[in-house]
Amino acid sequence: MKKPAAHKSVPTVAGAPFAGGYYVGRFFVGTQAYALVVAPTSDESDVSGAWNKNTRKVSGALNYNDGAANTEAMAKAGSAIAKAFRALTIGGHNDWYLPSRMEALLLSGEREHLEGDATIEDDWYWTSTQCALTAAYAWVQYFYYGDQYYGHKVDFYRARAVRRVKI
Repeated sequence: MKKPAAHKSVPTVAGAPFAGGYYVGRFFVGTQAYALVVAPTSDESDVSGAWNKNTRKVSGALNYNDGAANTEAMAKAGSAIAKAFRALTIGGHNDWYLPSRMEALLLSGEREHLEGDATIEDDWYWTSTQCALTAAYAWVQYFYYGDQYYGHKVDFYRARAVRRVKI
């Protein structure tokens, strides 16, 4: 997995241009703080598709707050969306991934500040977090009401690329 470089100057307002996309907010993976960055919509970072073509369990894709690790596991298991996001280079950065459940909640909470090329539509979007109850499902985020639910992995939902910057 690609490791994000540390960044000293982080915006304090969601929607500010930052690190190849738009700043969303801060979160932690373990004790490490990160800034979440959503990719601009103009760079093939908002797509639709299945989470995976099959419903088998994907080892390593159960992280609640580590979308990068989940996406890496998804790509190894053959997920077209995960592979597409891992192949993106936007703003000189090539560490884009599908957000985890927690990262999607952060996006949902700051959504009103994400305008223009950072806008997230009123729709269901995949997260990279597989449902722990049954391998046939993964979590989706509804950006109109802020709800999360689980969707069948072979169903089509939207997906939006994010990256994280170590702070």
